[in-house]
Amino acid sequence: MKRAAFLLLVLASAACAPAASPPPIVPLRIGVTPETRPLVEAWLQSVPAAVTIVDYSSHRQLLRAVEAGGVAAGLSCISDPASQFVQIPLARTALAIIGHPALGLAALTRSQLQALVTGAVIEWNSFGAGTNTVKIAYREEGSAARSAFEQLLLDGKAPTPAARVLSSARAMIEYVGATPGAVGYAWLSELPAGSTPLAIDGRQPGESDYSALTTIVAIAGTEPQGQLREWLAALQRSGPAALPRGLSALP
Repeated sequence: MKRAAFLLLVLASAACAPAASPPPIVPLRIGVTPETRPLVEAWLQSVPAAVTIVDYSSHRQLLRAVEAGGVAAGLSCISDPASQFVQIPLARTALAIIGHPALGLAALTRSQLQALVTGAVIEWNSFGAGTNTVKIAYREEGSAARSAFEQLLLDGKAPTPAARVLSSARAMIEYVGATPGAVGYAWLSELPAGSTPLAIDGRQPGESDYSALTTIVAIAGTEPQGQLREWLAALQRSGPAALPRGLSALP
């Protein structure tokens, strides 16, 4: 009799036991740099996902983290066809050339820009832009902006040793805005609303044939699967309305 009661108790307990819960979703670790963090934050507003944002100070550090497996993927403003990593295109952006307002310039040719940056031209009056000495603002080594500038606009030429090296887009924008004769660069998405960058060879950063147009990519060590693949695919499908300011849809 006691044995029967024990069995009934066991059966009743099993019947009342709650159903097994699905395993919790582990947030994706997505690496960003200062230029891509705002983009990921904006994307997560329109295309939500379980994501933990991991900050890296430079593009070079981001690539090392992807290689070491510290993040599921990294978001970068530059793509490299020769890279060993898997690269998933998400949108397009451009590197914008900015100058001090008193220069009164609306455009430069690519060759003029190279002459300024390399130090071949050191006075603005050579281009009819006042009498100030040219002051070149340059980003730090390892930043995506510097890499893109050198790859897309300098054609392998070295910048002048007199260039002022700055460690952030904000510092770059503030320096150029406050320093007569200064010229520099920043991602289009980083410029304050209403800014007017210089045209290069008659093309503005928003145009499809602009010289310094580049692709924003997700960089991963292997082909994305599961949750990461689904989120990246959703970003690609989201369309122009979901893109932060300064970005355009893939062609």
